[in-house]
This record gives sequence, C-alpha cells and structure tokens, in this order.
Amino acid sequence: MYAEILILSQLLSGPKHGYEIKKNIQEALGEEFEINNNLLYPTLRRFLEMGAITKEVVTSVGKPNRHVYLLTDMGEEIFNEMIGDFPRKLATNQLEFLVRVALFDRLELDKQQEILQKRQEVLEEKLRHCHHIENTRPRNPFTVEVFHFQKSQLENELALIANLKNKVNPI
Repeated sequence: MYAEILILSQLLSGPKHGYEIKKNIQEALGEEFEINNNLLYPTLRRFLEMGAITKEVVTSVGKPNRHVYLLTDMGEEIFNEMIGDFPRKLATNQLEFLVRVALFDRLELDKQQEILQKRQEVLEEKLRHCHHIENTRPRNPFTVEVFHFQKSQLENELALIANLKNKVNPI
C-alpha cells in the first residue's frame, strides 16, 4: 500500500507524468522506495478507473506523447484514507511505517500518535522475542552477529519513535 500512497502523494502538489512521479519519490526517500514501471503504471491505471486521478495526453513533435496525471478530489480523499489506515499488519512493515512518517504533515496529531504507538508496540514485541531467543538458544558466531545487528536495528527504530513522539507531543 505504501507505493500507492507515495504515488498519490506526488500528485498532491500538482500534475505530473509517470517518470516525474518515480524520480521525485526516489529523490525524496532514496532507492529503497523506488517505484518501478511494473508497479507505477498498473497503479496509475487502477487509480484512473477508480476516478482518483485523471490523465491528459500532451503531444510533442518528434517525441512520444506524455501522459500527465492529476489528482481528483476523490483521489485526495482516497489518499487521506490510505495514509491514516495503519492496522497491525501494516505496522509490522517498516516501509509502510516510514512512508507514513515521511507524510506526517498530512496527518492530524492523533493519527500521528496512533501510528507511532502501533509501530512501537510491534517493535517492543519483536524485541521481547529477541531477548527470549538470546537467552535460550546457542548459535554459531555468525548467527549471533546477525542477531545482534537485527536487535540493534529494533533498538534504533524504537529510539526514532521516542524522538518522533517528542516532536509530535511537545511539552
């Protein structure tokens, strides 16, 4: 779902063609959020069929036609619903979480807090599981290194969440 959110988010600021959508997402968030053509164009077609976006064909002499996409009012409503929808299943996915954080300026304070809380609960559960495994299973030294790396990632993300909570809940 995060890819759909990112695609619609690009159209919030005005009409764009497909390549521009892809390029802007990657420039803003990095390679991990790259949207390939096999995802972008079927998603744009689906949004067209839903009425979430419209398409204008711009012709150029000596160049292929350029398809420019524009967000409709319905598309903005769909975007707002999608970004605010963060059930536990999505909260287990780091990319789903990070996309919503990147778009926190589009969410009300209570939704921001809810997203942070759900992700925190998922990470704390994973960390408890790590502590359990750490105390019960002997492993080879390379597995231990991987385990410690994963554990430190969980701890770092929990620190990020604590920092974000301070930002969205200024005292």
